[in-house]
Amino acid sequence: MILKALYRYIFGVVDIIVEGFFIERFINICRAENIILWTSKIEKGTILKASISKSDFKAIRHIAKKTSCKISLVRKSGLPFVVKKYKKRKAFAIALLVIAIFCFAITRFIWNIEVVGNEKISKEEILSDIAKYGIQEGKFKSGLDLEEIKNEIRLNRDDLAWIGIDMQGTNVIVTVVEAIEEPEIVDENAPSNILSDKNGVVSKMVVRNGTARVNVGDNVSKGDLLVEGVMEGKYTGLREVRSDADIYVTSTYEKEKKEAFIQQKEERTGNEEKNVEIYLHNFKINFKKGVTKFENCDTIKTYKKVKLFSNYYIPIEIVNITNFELEKTFKTYTEEELTQKITNELQEELNQELNISDLNQVEQNVTSVVENDGVSVRLSYSVEEKIGTKE
Repeated sequence: MILKALYRYIFGVVDIIVEGFFIERFINICRAENIILWTSKIEKGTILKASISKSDFKAIRHIAKKTSCKISLVRKSGLPFVVKKYKKRKAFAIALLVIAIFCFAITRFIWNIEVVGNEKISKEEILSDIAKYGIQEGKFKSGLDLEEIKNEIRLNRDDLAWIGIDMQGTNVIVTVVEAIEEPEIVDENAPSNILSDKNGVVSKMVVRNGTARVNVGDNVSKGDLLVEGVMEGKYTGLREVRSDADIYVTSTYEKEKKEAFIQQKEERTGNEEKNVEIYLHNFKINFKKGVTKFENCDTIKTYKKVKLFSNYYIPIEIVNITNFELEKTFKTYTEEELTQKITNELQEELNQELNISDLNQVEQNVTSVVENDGVSVRLSYSVEEKIGTKE
C-alpha cells in the first residue's frame, strides 16, 4: 500500500468522472490498452468515478470519444502538479529554499546560554569563563570539546564543586554546583584570647575561662583584648588556657537626614505608548522612529528571545517597550508630618543595615531641628549585642 501511494504521488494522479450509457465498454477498452483505473466505482449504471495516472489521462480521451462518454476532471494531485505549480512562482519557491537554508544554517550556531544553580557566583562570571573557550552567542558550536572545557573551568575555580555544560539544539545549558566553604578546623584545646569585633560600652560579661582584661562600663574598640588566655592558680602558677566568655556591649548607631517642607513627586497619569524593537543578533530594527512624546516618563522593557522549538533559539530578540507618562506634583508637609516621615525612613534603613526586626530590642532617640525650608532629623539606636572573636 505504501509503495502504491508513493508511486501515485511521484507520477501524479488525476481523479475523473465518466458519464455515458456505455460505461462497461469504456472500462473494457481501458483494460485492453493497459490503462489502470484505481478506486473505480460505478453509480446508477451510467456514472464512473475513478483515479488514473497523469500519463494515461490523455490516452482515455479517444476512448471516451469512441464510447460516446463525457469525462470531467475532479482533482489533480502528486509531485508533477506541485512542480508545475511552483514553476509559475519562482520567486516564492526561491524564497522557500532560502528560508530552509537559513534555518539549517543557524542551527549550527549558539544563540542562547542558560546558567542554572548559581547563587553566590554571578551569571556574568560564568559567561565570561566559558567565553574564553568559544562558548558565546553567535559562535559556531561544532568542534567544542565540552569535557575539556568543564575540566579547565573546574580546575581554575576553587568556588566550583562541579560544572556541567549541555548543548541542546542552539541552546547551551550551564549547570553549576557551588563549593561549600570548609569550616576552619580549630583545636579546642589550644590556648586562645578573645578580641572585640565591635565598638561599644561593656554592659555585662561572664568569664568561664581565662582572665578578663576589661570591666563592665569600659569603652572597647574593634581589636581590643577582652579576655586573655591565661590563668594563675595557687598551686599551678601561670598557665595558658582556651578563653571562654559571654561579653555584651551597648553599641550606638546613628543616621541623619534632612528634607524640605515642599517636595516634588512623580505620578503616572495613565497615558502610555508602546514600541517594539527587534534585534537580529547585533543589528537593531526600531519600528517607531523618534523620541517619546512624553516630557517625563517611566520606561519598562521586556525581552524575549525567539525560538522555533523548545531548545532551538534563533538570532532574533523582541524587545517590548512601554513608556508611562509621569506628572510632576508638589506636596507640602507640616513639621509633624515631615518629622514622622523622615523618622520612618531612617528606621527602615537602620533596621535593614542591622537586621533588626523588633524595635523593642533597641533604645531609640530621635532629635529634630526645624530650619527655614525643612526639617533635619537624627535617629540613634542603642543596641545590646554579643561580641568577641577568638584568636
